[in-house]
Amino acid sequence: MATPSSLDELYEVINKNNPFDVPPIVTGQDIWNGTFPDLTTFNAHASDAVFEAIEQVRSGKPKVISLAFRAEVGVGKSHLIRRVRQRLQVDESAFFVYANKYGDLNLIHYQFRQILADSLKQSNSQGITQWQELAVAMVNQVTTSKKTVSELVEKFPQALKKNHDLIDKLTNAILKAKPKVGDPDIVRAILWTLGDSSQAPFAIKWLAGKELSDAKANELGLPNPTKEIKLLEADALNAALQIISIASDYNPILICFDELEGLEVNEAGYFKSQVVGGLVKDLFDAIEQSNITKGITILSVIPPLIWEQFVSRAKTEGVEGLQDRLSSKYREPFDLKYADAEVVVSLVSLWLNEFYQSQNLIPPTPVFPFEEEKLRALGSEKPTIRSLLKWCRDNFRVLVPPPDQKELVQKAYERELAQDSEEFLDDSDLIARALYLGLTTLKGQTIDNVLVEDVTNHIKPVNKNAGAIQFKIIATENGKQEVIGVGVIQHTHGLSVSSKTLRLTMYDTFKLSRGCVIRSKERKIKKYWEAHKLLVKLVEQMGGEYIDLETEQIKPLIAILAVYEKRESYGINEDTILTFIVDSQIAFDNLLIREILSNPSGVISDDDTEEEIVIDGSNEVKPTLIDITDELSIDEESNIDIDSFFE
Repeated sequence: MATPSSLDELYEVINKNNPFDVPPIVTGQDIWNGTFPDLTTFNAHASDAVFEAIEQVRSGKPKVISLAFRAEVGVGKSHLIRRVRQRLQVDESAFFVYANKYGDLNLIHYQFRQILADSLKQSNSQGITQWQELAVAMVNQVTTSKKTVSELVEKFPQALKKNHDLIDKLTNAILKAKPKVGDPDIVRAILWTLGDSSQAPFAIKWLAGKELSDAKANELGLPNPTKEIKLLEADALNAALQIISIASDYNPILICFDELEGLEVNEAGYFKSQVVGGLVKDLFDAIEQSNITKGITILSVIPPLIWEQFVSRAKTEGVEGLQDRLSSKYREPFDLKYADAEVVVSLVSLWLNEFYQSQNLIPPTPVFPFEEEKLRALGSEKPTIRSLLKWCRDNFRVLVPPPDQKELVQKAYERELAQDSEEFLDDSDLIARALYLGLTTLKGQTIDNVLVEDVTNHIKPVNKNAGAIQFKIIATENGKQEVIGVGVIQHTHGLSVSSKTLRLTMYDTFKLSRGCVIRSKERKIKKYWEAHKLLVKLVEQMGGEYIDLETEQIKPLIAILAVYEKRESYGINEDTILTFIVDSQIAFDNLLIREILSNPSGVISDDDTEEEIVIDGSNEVKPTLIDITDELSIDEESNIDIDSFFE
């Protein structure tokens, strides 16, 4: 047995480093790329059940399986999901789709199509995306000379430059091998993910159901999707199902739904858990699989209270079969266990073993500087993994007080700010909450001669507002009181935009002196929408305001809101966060907030609106289609010798 390092060496390193000084929560991005230690024996019954289900659908008996985990917040469900993702990635044994942010709940099918595209965009340690893995499998099906994923990903862009009809020929060959494909353009777009950076990102954007420029759509030979959001929502589930069907012919697919808790509701009044539960039911019922399918597994991670609500709703409202579709393989979900004494000791040992190895040190015991007896006593209390890691963080240093709250806020804020995602742009209420939090810290302060007196999100009458005006600002400028009603309207459906804009013109009803619409410049108001007339009325006749939502301006507020809403998980108190906002002047210096408080311009810019495009009397832009001819000689097995394209 190796001799332990000296106590002086150990204490010097311990006092300078804390392996537990990381946020105790696991984000969505950590599921894909996190590097934290995982105790694989903890809740192994649940992860093993997932792997077993994947192997079962691989045989096609049955072709679709669903199962559920029942888990309280903090018990380690995200660690478990990451364990599953890592295993599937290392073994290349299944495609993995992870849904944890759902955007506009009124467009859940369209949001799922984007989730599907974004998940398959995630890459492995070699930088190869799941889209590319699928595309290579499709190409290898119709070629005589099989290539590895790495070989084809490397050679394909150059082959495209030498052979401009390569995509056409491969698409035609794959369609002959797969005559039941409903939308040939999906096959074409998947192949384009093997292209270079000027092609692949736009192909993925198209696969997500998003609009391309006409020039880029023509270059890729893809029709642009309709701009009508109702049609996008109607088509989205069918498109997602086709992608799933194609992909599952080559590898099983695991679709994981997480983070169903929350009070967000859609326009029909259904909570997020109910909306996503309905989506799972839709998928389970609608997935069509070929005879060669490798199968679909659907995993839902559900808090106990929400599961009980599902069961109760099924009984009282007659929602037939929802419970069976959420967990078709087992009658009840798998309960994720809390840590016990053995788990606590093993998990802490795992973290510390990695830490001491990185420092080239050997501790006297696996849990040093903790005492095993104390850890076992902690385990007897059945702590969550989150609370256990927080305890380790706060107790790792000898004779050192708990971490400074200000430092914790700073680190948490920097972590949230670094999240590389703009999904929040689809969530009007989230953006409004971020602005509201920032403005609450400005009460009593004067910004550009405007004194912020109060901010309220209690808008009355509630039934007439219907959530359109998310908050009001009461301010004084040059002795005159202003009551500014603010509505963040990121919706893409013309009726929704019009309905919400209308409320902002109802000054008498909601006791406003000014209405303010906030919306991304890219989401132009179409001139044939009723919302355009209302916007002109609001801005040019009623002294209201239309503000372009700049991503970089709202991002800091979104980040600090995330810290605020996760403050218990981060171990930070509310007052410290509010003080941080004031001291750092995140809100005071924010250009978007200053624009809300400033005098309106009184005009609508042409950049904010979009002319109606009419073709053959229709309001739809007709797609430009490329005439594709197959000049290849294809044998009975639909095989092409692709080697010539790479000479």
